[in-house]
Amino acid sequence: MDTPDKIKSYDKYKRSSYESYNFKMPKIYDDLFWIKIFKVDAWDQEVLAQLGDSLSSIRVLDVGCATGRLLCRLAEAGVKNLCGTDLAANILDVARKKFSSFDVIADLITADAEEKLPWPDDTFDYVTLTGVFHHFYQPQKALQEIHRVLKTGGRFILIDPWFPPVIRQLLNFYLLFFPHDGDCKFRSPKGLLKLLDSARLSKLRLNRVAKTAYMIVSEK
Repeated sequence: MDTPDKIKSYDKYKRSSYESYNFKMPKIYDDLFWIKIFKVDAWDQEVLAQLGDSLSSIRVLDVGCATGRLLCRLAEAGVKNLCGTDLAANILDVARKKFSSFDVIADLITADAEEKLPWPDDTFDYVTLTGVFHHFYQPQKALQEIHRVLKTGGRFILIDPWFPPVIRQLLNFYLLFFPHDGDCKFRSPKGLLKLLDSARLSKLRLNRVAKTAYMIVSEK
């Protein structure tokens, strides 16, 4: 399967992300070293803590769900109405196989959040985005789509790796020339808050998670 023409002509970061997550990552993603180093299990637990007690009645969309790690954790906790999307079809096939062992059907659809999320306006109580935001070449477009599919009063939970400023700047300089598995730009919490504000998403909380990431919870 070749890279879709739309992505070929789009940008090097998206092309890098698609080729990596559609061909390389499906077999190795769950065993990647960074998942342990960044304590991603703690990220998932933090997301779950934000969802309240009525898990069976809420509808959750995980953008950039990859192999369905977070979605599986939510299903185990009792969330019944789950949706996920990813740019790469092959990695979603891995997620579907995982969900075959659950008593929950997850609606998993291949889509590009920077173009169009395939759900109507005001669909979700929660949208999650964990370890994905630094892949976006046009983050404002993705945030506008997230705002669109959130219900009024719905919450957006974002977690992304945290780096000291100097290291973050060096990484971003490197990524200008050598995108790594679709990594585009790591942002500071302050910079991201500005993007959220312009997308009409109001900050409710900001905190560090497991000393490896930061979490921002915002509301439509």
